[in-house]
Amino acid sequence: MDTSTFKQFISEEIAINGEALKISIQNYRAASTKDSISTYFNRQPYTTKIKGCKSEIYSLLNYVSSETTTKILTSLKGKGPLDVPEKQFQNFMSQVKTSAGTVTQRVKPDIIIYPKSSSEFLTKFVDAVSASFPQAEVLPEKFIKAVLDAENVEPLLNTEHPDWEKFARENPKEVEKLKKQLKAHIQRGELELKKLYKPYLKFVKNFIELRDAYDLIDKVLDKVVLVIDDVLSTGTTMSEMIRQLEDIEPSKIVGLTLFKHTVSPK
Repeated sequence: MDTSTFKQFISEEIAINGEALKISIQNYRAASTKDSISTYFNRQPYTTKIKGCKSEIYSLLNYVSSETTTKILTSLKGKGPLDVPEKQFQNFMSQVKTSAGTVTQRVKPDIIIYPKSSSEFLTKFVDAVSASFPQAEVLPEKFIKAVLDAENVEPLLNTEHPDWEKFARENPKEVEKLKKQLKAHIQRGELELKKLYKPYLKFVKNFIELRDAYDLIDKVLDKVVLVIDDVLSTGTTMSEMIRQLEDIEPSKIVGLTLFKHTVSPK
């Protein structure tokens, strides 16, 4: 693994089993690999369009799912096996702030909104974005995961999906398997769409709820809103947050994440 790169952004390298985390700086469009996370720092952000979502979504870094990148992401969130020294982390976030400034100066948000998270990493990312454009008002933790009853998963099933009727008729055992899977995930407190069996995802409703929507009307109406999350994976959480905000009629909604998932290295 090339060990010459990450020094661009932190004073010392982060080691993974004796090898250094690689951040590609050759080209912001360079694809991530299973051993590296590519970045656009000081260039242009990655952009994503999600089917059915009108808003543009920007991301600062992309990644390919692998054991290495999982260690990197979870450790940056303070939950992983790597010891990320505070000085390194602060230098990293300083670069994130500079990069986020490229987006905020373009978007010029009036309001910044982000979901409730168990990770302090998201809050620190929001702080960096806010610092890059202090004119924006930050409305913290306005989205939450719905409180779900493991014994009643029916409200989560998207029976209005055009493929549901045929699926349910031809695959009754699969329907029961889906319900059991949902119940098990809820009971364990780990219900995330990305953890469900992929062919089922289209039949599962999102469970992100906007808190205090009525109280947000005056703040959001006719304003430019920046919705922030730490990782863009399937895009379902971000698109659902944007969809709910559209009901309050802001003038514009833009999404921003620190990481975006790249399906496979090129």
